[in-house]
Amino acid sequence: MEIRYKPEELTRLPRSVRYETGRVIMIDQTLLPREFKTIELRTVDEVAEAIITMKVRGAPAIGAAAAFGLALYADTSKAKTKDEFMDGFYRAYDRLRNTRPTAVNLFWALNRIKKLVEENAESPLEEIRKLIVAEAQRIADEDVEANLRMGHYGAEALPEGNVLTHCNAGSLATVQLGTVGAVLRVMNKDGTLKLLWVDETRPVLQGARLSAWEYHYDGIPLKLITDNMAGFVMQQGKVDAIIVGADRIVANGDFANKIGTYTLAVLAKEHGIPFFTVAPLSTIDMSLKSGKEIPIEERKPEEVLTCGGCRIAPDVDIYNPAFDVTPHRYLTGIITDRGVVYPPFERNLKKLFKEQE
Repeated sequence: MEIRYKPEELTRLPRSVRYETGRVIMIDQTLLPREFKTIELRTVDEVAEAIITMKVRGAPAIGAAAAFGLALYADTSKAKTKDEFMDGFYRAYDRLRNTRPTAVNLFWALNRIKKLVEENAESPLEEIRKLIVAEAQRIADEDVEANLRMGHYGAEALPEGNVLTHCNAGSLATVQLGTVGAVLRVMNKDGTLKLLWVDETRPVLQGARLSAWEYHYDGIPLKLITDNMAGFVMQQGKVDAIIVGADRIVANGDFANKIGTYTLAVLAKEHGIPFFTVAPLSTIDMSLKSGKEIPIEERKPEEVLTCGGCRIAPDVDIYNPAFDVTPHRYLTGIITDRGVVYPPFERNLKKLFKEQE
């Protein structure tokens, strides 16, 4: 697979989250599409709250934001001794890891830095501080590189024509380009993407607010539909492939993604439409055997009871799972930053990880 494009050739958007000494800078996604604004966070608590309140969202972006939270601690901690610094480091680590339960990138990024710190426990304190900041920057840079590879792998795997996507796995969900977003951007550049169907993605409308905004910003031809229109659009023969992101993929190929993904997978199978998920290796959790083991976050009822701050339902009981789990039998393939994995997933995912050792 040849890398034909650079990130700046595929998007005009800046990185969704970045780090400068003493501050984490991110696009506040809760304000889109009404306002495009970056915010500066100067404490670990502010970073944690930004993750919880979805100012930053999307598994890879959450992972990078959490890593930058630790970098922020390393740069701003007033600890005089290594023991004092390490006590604060573990408090920051715990604060960040308890923000959201489903996206495995969060834990992957935090554990990667924690492991590095523990491996260098005998180093001088100032060196440990620098190692944390450098590793967080590396995690963000690697995400952009991984997205670029996924974009090219995915563009080769998907058929030419109309593509449907759900939620937001674009630039805003990653550091830059996106997982799904990179594939769509490469296809658009190649001329193989004819039209993008964007699900609105209730109840928080990440498709309508975020995907439609960023793809329109980058000049990708699209049509926005409500979630319950997707089946009819497929029935009319207007969808040639479906591609979605993933917050966690497990050893057998089952995966968790934004609520509504499972419905699309079932409909795709009924209509004979190729159905792909795309995610970097850091999203694949080989410690879990099946999707039944994935913890599913349940969010506040206000997300269902209100829309744009306006109440749309009476005060009734609400069930609001943020994700659903799609069984691997509905998947055509898993697009990763190391290639496309096809069935049997359990064997081929294991093989893929073995090749990376």
